[in-house]
Amino acid sequence: MASYNPKTLEDAVLGALQTELGSLVKTLETHQGNWRADLKQRAWRFPAVLLRLQQSRGAQVTLRSCDLTLDFTVLVVVRDLRGEDQGRRGEAGAYQLLEGVRKALWLQDLGLELLPCQLLREEPVLNNQEFSVYAADYRTGLVADF
Repeated sequence: MASYNPKTLEDAVLGALQTELGSLVKTLETHQGNWRADLKQRAWRFPAVLLRLQQSRGAQVTLRSCDLTLDFTVLVVVRDLRGEDQGRRGEAGAYQLLEGVRKALWLQDLGLELLPCQLLREEPVLNNQEFSVYAADYRTGLVADF
């Protein structure tokens, strides 16, 4: 059994992504704000990979522990002024970055006392002449002590 700390999970995910994606991304960080509004307001360098903790759900197992399910999303953000096709399919495009995210996270416990990460879905959330943004939703869990 383990205790859950969101910062520890964020750090482990970011570390795995950094190892796999390396110099392909210019920004790799956590983000909890409105990413659509922040696309033009924040000083992100592109391509960017943003980690968003989504939700946790618990089911009591004993008086002092529970099964904790943890969901998080990895946003892949590519800016390519040559158009959305290059943003998706080009060098360091969204498809290549999503593949790297899968290699880094799929069925990995991130060196923590977690269930292996499961990919729930990948989906485009914005594609236009400037940006290609894809969301990859993952789930893990643990038995947490309280």
